[in-house]
Amino acid sequence: MNYQEIVVAAKAYCDRYDEELADSMSAFTRVVEAKINNALRTGDQSVRAQLWLRADQEYYELPSDWGGAREVEILNEGEQYGRTLTYLAPEQMNKVSRKNDSSFVGRHNYYTIIAGQIRIAPPGDDDVLEIVYYQRLPELNNEEDTNWLTSKNPDAYIFGLCTEIAAFAKDDVQFAGYKMRFEEALMAITQDDQEARWSGPALRTQPEGLVV
Repeated sequence: MNYQEIVVAAKAYCDRYDEELADSMSAFTRVVEAKINNALRTGDQSVRAQLWLRADQEYYELPSDWGGAREVEILNEGEQYGRTLTYLAPEQMNKVSRKNDSSFVGRHNYYTIIAGQIRIAPPGDDDVLEIVYYQRLPELNNEEDTNWLTSKNPDAYIFGLCTEIAAFAKDDVQFAGYKMRFEEALMAITQDDQEARWSGPALRTQPEGLVV
């Protein structure tokens, strides 16, 4: 489904066609997308990016559609496999990155994220930083716009919009009902993702696909 079809479906569910609502749909869509971005961490969102590192540079800009790190690796020249880096909080990175720290010098061991940038230490030349990250939903702005979620799970958008419409109308009963259906849609996406990525015995760890 495209954006226009999703909006039409949401209006039909809520039986609202007034001009005041129409003027607010774009804002409602941004709210729904923000909630989905905060809730989901699935394979469909995973994107791979690479950065060349320089010895005189520790900070690198994150992709504009950054939604959170899944894995960060260093691909050292001449090595067959990458080496996963360990995340540190910014204040921990400051302590461990002292030049006289023998455990720090010579190898990329850690990364942190601050102010829209990823910090790698120690810096080095010609190594490749490979990041697998969760991509934020491409925004729906025009009637014909689509993204992976509108194609695979348009119900998440539809019931998310219905939830915002009910909140706008101050209809507590409808709000509760659509909020439940919205959350059920997100849970179904998470479950499908886990089933697609894992096989064998049931997982015993907390699923990473949904952040509550």
